[in-house]
Amino acid sequence: MGVSEDTKRMENSGNPGRRTTQEVHKHIRGRGVIGNIALGMTDGLVTNLAFLAGFAGANYGVSVIRFAGLAAMLAGGVSMSFGGFLAARSERDLFRSDVKREAHEIEYEPEEEKSELKNFYIEKGLTDKEATLVVERIAQDKTVWLQDILTHELHLDEKKLENPVKIALVTGLSFVIGAFVPLSAYLLNLSRTLSIELSIVSSLIFLFVAGWWKGHLIKGKAWKSGFEMLGVGIAASALLYLIGTLLGFV
Repeated sequence: MGVSEDTKRMENSGNPGRRTTQEVHKHIRGRGVIGNIALGMTDGLVTNLAFLAGFAGANYGVSVIRFAGLAAMLAGGVSMSFGGFLAARSERDLFRSDVKREAHEIEYEPEEEKSELKNFYIEKGLTDKEATLVVERIAQDKTVWLQDILTHELHLDEKKLENPVKIALVTGLSFVIGAFVPLSAYLLNLSRTLSIELSIVSSLIFLFVAGWWKGHLIKGKAWKSGFEMLGVGIAASALLYLIGTLLGFV
């Protein structure tokens, strides 16, 4: 009998002659980190591409555009790092606040907490008697009880909380990498026109690849995701180039 890629055959320990099937699915690991990498890179690339396009539209020289791009890249990287740190830190603070509140309610309002948890299990298909039995068993251990409330009622899981320092580094570095793509063309000592063209082309290619990668990663429509990301970059760059051109006439 053939075995699918996501299925693993294992021996039953109680009966070696009997074979059971255990499904082993490939899960996406590090969702938070991947999300922050995608956010940082695309934000850095689109921001600096649009920013540099605006300066180019205003007819500034390559040296000025280069300096402005470097400043925007570094400032944006620092800003994204602190923003990522504060966001992750806030998530942890909110989690601790929820834990403290629910622990207090378990201690001083146990019947109300049991009732809320019981309603959850009834909504999941258990009978009143079954739900009562489950809740009473869970309530024997306050640590398990608290975890059950956090998981099922508040949909919170401490394991899913990201390290603030890690998120700060990942987000900031990703922004810098993304912002460097449109800037790199201006560091090659090419003519102004060629620098602008190379910056735009390389950035749009990178955006499409980043969008395709994101779509492929989440098992979605990779090509659609790539073109969506490409469209965002084109729209932002065209808008800022137009604004820069208009300001150049002022």
